[in-house]
Amino acid sequence: MVREHRPKHSRGYTAGIVGAVVGLAAAGTAVGVAVTRIAGRRVRAAELGPVADIAELSAAQLREDDPLGVNSRVADRTAIVHADDGVLLAVEEIGPTDAPLTVVFVHGYTLSMASWTFQRRTLAAELATANGHRPDARLVFYDQRGHGASGRGAPEHSTIEQLARDLARVLETRAPRGPVVLVGHSMGGMTIMGLAALRPELFGSRVVGAALLSTSSGQLADLDFGLPELLTRVRAAVIPVAAWTMRRRPVLAERTRRLAADVVSAATRSLSFASADVDPALVRYVDSMIAGTPVDVIAEFYPALAGLDETGSLEPLRVIPTLVLTGDRDTMIPMQHSELILERLPDAEFVVVPDAGHMVLLEKPAEVTEALTALLRRVGAGSPAGR
Repeated sequence: MVREHRPKHSRGYTAGIVGAVVGLAAAGTAVGVAVTRIAGRRVRAAELGPVADIAELSAAQLREDDPLGVNSRVADRTAIVHADDGVLLAVEEIGPTDAPLTVVFVHGYTLSMASWTFQRRTLAAELATANGHRPDARLVFYDQRGHGASGRGAPEHSTIEQLARDLARVLETRAPRGPVVLVGHSMGGMTIMGLAALRPELFGSRVVGAALLSTSSGQLADLDFGLPELLTRVRAAVIPVAAWTMRRRPVLAERTRRLAADVVSAATRSLSFASADVDPALVRYVDSMIAGTPVDVIAEFYPALAGLDETGSLEPLRVIPTLVLTGDRDTMIPMQHSELILERLPDAEFVVVPDAGHMVLLEKPAEVTEALTALLRRVGAGSPAGR
């Protein structure tokens, strides 16, 4: 793991997310695999050992005896948060409600709170368990609207601003007092930036630290995935058709991606991981989270990501300790996007994880957890003064 405190400025190709896994192509074609909902029932005990159907389980329900280590600490509490438009958000918490610090984890596009499984397990043991002293932190995880176990909203509410309002509601209801650290991956990092634009007064008063993992503040629609120019042009022509198909013909889109399940897995591996020896079970794990996100939800959020511009929202984060972390081989949101964030946050800690892709939190969990632990120590968790 390489630590830097200032970016090495690069003028490499501008890249983005193209709807994260949406970018490969159309839901109405055989190559529309990256946006398709793999049949969750493919991910069963035969593939993931004791996990019967990971696509239908929350992180807290994963079996503790899973030999592949994709388990999470069972939640101490579950809750439902009502968003300002009535959408129900599923929340899970670990650690006492009177812990001196609350850490809120915000997951990425097409994923769920289960994406934090390794960090949840380790940080729960290190910070949210009474190991002879008062726990240092409470961990709060939730599913973003339309993802995981949370409800869906109106299509016009599929925006970063609405996700920011959802995060504000989670803070108001589940962490109404005391210091908070926000941790966001991909679209989750964009949600944190959206909150900074919506409620800048929270940063420095309630929000005392932030981590922006594998994320971007804008210019996302230019992603080329390293494709040749011809394929990039084809992709640009196909994506509008794909988005229309997913919104207007979701049944057709669902059927198509089930038929293309094997190609979906290959695309997931290519776009999410960089390691040559990545465990196939982790690929299936990501597949299963994507499977929990309806294709029309994927399509509804795509315009918000493609048109994202949160560069001006970074100013409130200058007053708090901030971690910017990326995998050095992330093709979904390449490192240049983290470097652009560092231009606005020159005092942030910059961590580049070698040989890691977009799902760095699953691919290199120890390095990510180490960086998060260092951030939490900077804001007081785990220090003698904080106990």
